[in-house]
Amino acid sequence: MTTAASLADAGPFEKMVSFEISSSDLNQAMNRASRQISRQVNIAGFRPGKAPRRLVENQVGFERIRADALEELVPPRVGEILSETEIAPVVPPLLESVTDGAKGSVRVEVRVTTWPRLESVPDYRGRTVQVHALPPVSDEVDARLQQLRHMYAPLQTVDRAVDKGDYVVIDMTALDGERSVESLALDGFSYEVGSERLNPLIDAGLLGHQAGDEINISAPLPEWLSSQAHTTDEGGLSETSDETDGEPAEGLYQIRIVEVQSRSLPALDDAWALEYTGHDSMEDLREEMGSEVESQRTETQWRMLVTETLEEITSELELELPERLESAQMELLFRNHLSSLESAKTDYFTYLERVGLTHEQFLEGLRGQAVAGLRSRILVEAVIDSEDLVVDDAELAETLERAAQDAEDSEAFLRHMAESGHPEQIRSDMLRTRAQAFLAMQVQPVDVDGQPVEVEPPSWVRAWFEPAENLDTGDGLGEAVYEAEVTNDPDPD
Repeated sequence: MTTAASLADAGPFEKMVSFEISSSDLNQAMNRASRQISRQVNIAGFRPGKAPRRLVENQVGFERIRADALEELVPPRVGEILSETEIAPVVPPLLESVTDGAKGSVRVEVRVTTWPRLESVPDYRGRTVQVHALPPVSDEVDARLQQLRHMYAPLQTVDRAVDKGDYVVIDMTALDGERSVESLALDGFSYEVGSERLNPLIDAGLLGHQAGDEINISAPLPEWLSSQAHTTDEGGLSETSDETDGEPAEGLYQIRIVEVQSRSLPALDDAWALEYTGHDSMEDLREEMGSEVESQRTETQWRMLVTETLEEITSELELELPERLESAQMELLFRNHLSSLESAKTDYFTYLERVGLTHEQFLEGLRGQAVAGLRSRILVEAVIDSEDLVVDDAELAETLERAAQDAEDSEAFLRHMAESGHPEQIRSDMLRTRAQAFLAMQVQPVDVDGQPVEVEPPSWVRAWFEPAENLDTGDGLGEAVYEAEVTNDPDPD
């Protein structure tokens, strides 16, 4: 290790690196920092970058210049020290303390957080894992047929009171106080009662009424109206009102029911099957649906077993995660969530209001997700090591070739992959998915009563662990979805 450097344990999977920076090195770095700062601040009588260090110190302070100098000196020095060890930081090292030494030198301490590793893997072979029982295939087929039956059923006018599931043709005006909300005015609008597309209180208020009835319903106005709330000044100009503080105001909905309609549900017979689905008979339709449901059930139940297996085993891990690793994973999840909200054109605080959470409650849930994801990742990597699981070059190349077939320019795609580090990340994701599957194949799934449940691994999973001649893979091989739960892994292999 570099002279005058030391390494000590600082907590679970954390090290404290200590070393000295000479007064000469520090002074030169502070001179460079001073010149850089003088380019950013205005010091009378001097061109940018030309002010003496003493004047720069008077303006921004000695500590600011020293901090910038240490920011330049510390990272490469830590890198040199760690390069002599097998220690790899999983998050950027943290400058913990700076202590003045002899003759203008300083001694710094840097906290290095490493990737947690399990000393041993919990026993997982032969253990029972409870899984949720899926409904019978016939029940799922019946449900799908009813959905199709309602989808294609024509509407007909009925002379009775409105019931849930009916459609009503309505004229509607909405009042915000005494002001009419033009954007909510409806004329001859067909609305499904129970869909709650307008407001749950409106749906409830329509029930039991008949065509010709005129009703008034008090209900909150849409949230998006609060951002458009305005008043009119004396000159007739529109200006924003702060009275609502962004909260949806209570409105009065004046509704006239023009017509009540109900779906006329046809009989599910061979004629209906031929007209609406193109099948010769209901028997043919049911058989095809049953095959589709069975295939989907295999995938669904398998994924449920993988999830339950990981959750149960990780719950038994006695593993204290470094706080900085938890925080880094939380930050990653939070950024991903904000990105998804941005794609959906939804504001974060609007989202919180919709789901009924405070910012603190959301962050607490996010921390739980971060911890669960990290613990799962650590368990899976321990299984990879203990079972010597691998994804060889041929498998990786086959996966990339399949991905290239979906790209607009397959050759350009493969060239980009070859020039980047993406293939190794894909290999790591494939390997983790394989380890998760391996775990699930070692347990016995049971129902809530403890009775064994038959969960068949999909063909693409069995292809990893069984001889090819024993498999009937069909078109399923290669349909696995590989996912990375945590970034910043220093050693993906």
